Amino acid sequence: MNPQSIDTFFVELLKSALFSNHRFGLVLEGDDNWIKQQCSALYPIFSQNVVFQLGGNQIDESKKSVRYNQGHFLLGQECRILICDLRSGFDANAFTAASGTVLGGGIVLIIKKTDTFKGSIAKKWLNDAFSKLNVISQNSPLPSLSVSEQASQKSFEEQHNAIDKIIRVADGHRKRPLIMTADRGRGKSSALGIAAAKLIIEKQRHIIVTAPSIAAVQPVFEHAKRELVNVVEKKTSLQYGQATIEFVAPDDLLTRLPNCDCLFVDEAAAIPIPMLQKIALHYNRCVFSSTIHGYEGCGRGFSLKFQAWLKTVRPNGNTVHIRQPIRWADNDSFEKWLFDTFLLNAESEPYAEPLSKTTFCRISQQQLIEQPHILKSCFALLVSAHYQTTPNDLLLLLSDEAVHVYAAFTNNQCVGCILAVEEGELDDGILSDIQNGSRRPKGHLVPVLLSNHLGLSEAAQQRSLRIMRIAVHPDLHSIGIGSEMLSKLLGLNEYEYYSSSFGATEELIRFWHNNEFVPIKLGSHKDQASGTYSVVMVHGQHGWIDDAQQYFRDALCYGVSSTWSEIDTCLVRALLGTLAPLSSSSIPYSLLKRYAGGGANFDSVAAILDKWWQAETSLITKVEDLFIRRVVQRKAWSCCAREFGLTGKKQTEKMFREQLGKLLKSLN
Repeated sequence: MNPQSIDTFFVELLKSALFSNHRFGLVLEGDDNWIKQQCSALYPIFSQNVVFQLGGNQIDESKKSVRYNQGHFLLGQECRILICDLRSGFDANAFTAASGTVLGGGIVLIIKKTDTFKGSIAKKWLNDAFSKLNVISQNSPLPSLSVSEQASQKSFEEQHNAIDKIIRVADGHRKRPLIMTADRGRGKSSALGIAAAKLIIEKQRHIIVTAPSIAAVQPVFEHAKRELVNVVEKKTSLQYGQATIEFVAPDDLLTRLPNCDCLFVDEAAAIPIPMLQKIALHYNRCVFSSTIHGYEGCGRGFSLKFQAWLKTVRPNGNTVHIRQPIRWADNDSFEKWLFDTFLLNAESEPYAEPLSKTTFCRISQQQLIEQPHILKSCFALLVSAHYQTTPNDLLLLLSDEAVHVYAAFTNNQCVGCILAVEEGELDDGILSDIQNGSRRPKGHLVPVLLSNHLGLSEAAQQRSLRIMRIAVHPDLHSIGIGSEMLSKLLGLNEYEYYSSSFGATEELIRFWHNNEFVPIKLGSHKDQASGTYSVVMVHGQHGWIDDAQQYFRDALCYGVSSTWSEIDTCLVRALLGTLAPLSSSSIPYSLLKRYAGGGANFDSVAAILDKWWQAETSLITKVEDLFIRRVVQRKAWSCCAREFGLTGKKQTEKMFREQLGKLLKSLN
């Protein structure tokens, strides 16, 4: 193949991209020597363009280069050429994130060996996808070049409208939050940054921006800086005179509740809904911004659940959705390819038929690729149920033979999906290494935890199934489909026990416990993405499960006032509600009644109250939140006073005595 012909092809492709203001994908496929020759001819053409690189050894022409799995480090920046060297590895999350940095008129140059995607079902899926781009392959003729239509004039009308609505949140009536949604590349972050800058130029204000990570809001800060003169940039804030745009992490925000003139919640879909609800109730001027179909994952759970709730508590709130892309023209062919390949726009069809009997079965990986409508249906359900569903999850369920997909169908429509993974059957040598801390085998999350943290080698040697995700059609929630699927899965009896590990919320704890799963381990650190503590729950009939439950009881009763002293009272109730009551000596209720009536002092009955709730676990469903905070979580009177809006210890203890008296009276 003549290198000059490739030069000409590439130049014409760039011209077509600029003419249409679209992005194009170009695949360079062959052995290493051939690829080196072609790149030597192509790279000089890049000199007039900003070049980023994902994977491979950095070339002189690239302005920024990151490892193949670090594409998220490029977010918020812009380039005209993105080189993706897949010979060093492939990570779908990184690839899709980095692709979002390419401007219209740009090229994504994908370098791969001929056999890069040969083997697994997932690789076949990817190979078929990459073949749909412009492919220059060793020993093959050049592909025909399709000419695109010229792009219409860019329109920023929707973005300007969004900026105006953001400003109105700060300047207008209180308790009128704004929800701003968009697909990736629509200027959502720039709208937040420009609006923040306009607000602090107009008036000395304090604006807080919160998001799952500070990296997520860097584009917001970058766009704000472009609007501000002589702005002082610090690690987590921008200072403009006496005004500030400051990043505060979600958990820190809810712990400190700092004052501000307006709060921006960016990438809200990746923040747990209970946290969003607390934010919305405390802050009267809020903008909630979220990517709906994004390269790092999808936010359908946010749009389906949180927006519906917010409408009930803040009926005068507003919404704005930005449809017009600003980095490229409408109908960008590369965006369509990305969305189709990684199912970023997967959504469930509305369910309108009367619900009939459901069938439940396992779907093989071969079936998923041969019947892509089933794959899309299952993935859409996973997206709607879980805020962290990403492109890598798609490849996982197509590539890992240990991962099983189960689906429920009614009227030929997929109404439920379970994603599970086989674990366990670890031998003595591996177990010894795990317990000595010298080895952690890939996968086997629950067996490793049981062996390492609880010393339960027997459990790690048994064959088990961990349920990673369970999803039900959004139109069919709360009618028992999830429990029905779980019951049918457990009825297969192929495994010695079943498990699940997830971010602990009241709703999820109750769901799994109602389906006869018991908690055995609560994580000691919050998950950075979800802001929740992970919990492991298991189902089975083994003696070690009783031992694990006893460990969980001891750990929870001890840690609820230390490690987990900040968790919500509703979650405390849910977790403690899974414990069986203890047989104990009688509680001296007469002393409690005297205290409730105004006698003695709290210290004289504190130990009795502590013994009471631990012995009679059903009590936790009857006590008030103040009891949980003061007795169970052992918060100081001053902390309780702040939380419940009381003036100090005297008023708080008075309320506590009154509530305790009512409780004792109701229990006779």
